Amino acid sequence: MSYTDSTEMPVWQEGFRLLVEIYTITKDYPKEEKFGLTADMRRAAHSIVHNIAEGFGRFEAKDKTRFYKISRGSCFELMSQLMVSNALFYLKKSVSDNHIKTCRKIIEDLNSLIKTVETR
Repeated sequence: MSYTDSTEMPVWQEGFRLLVEIYTITKDYPKEEKFGLTADMRRAAHSIVHNIAEGFGRFEAKDKTRFYKISRGSCFELMSQLMVSNALFYLKKSVSDNHIKTCRKIIEDLNSLIKTVETR
């Protein structure tokens, strides 16, 4: 399917929903985490969405997939941070698991996108 804008891509839309959700859950984190886990999680969630957008805007296939791969790496980073949040009792396991599931779906979609772009 051909998109005219990155925001039309289902993977971008899913990442955007996740970004908003990360902001919502981290606003209740302890104040001492403001420059620690809170900032790290928000940065990773931003990276997921914005690297998809930047990759979409690139012309060369190798350039596109480089940004999609960075986005993929940020998903793994966020998954780790969600596990830490659960271990520190900042998040319930069900909430952490739900967001990890979303990250895995985004990774799966990015893997397909990368494979498609690289085999064109």
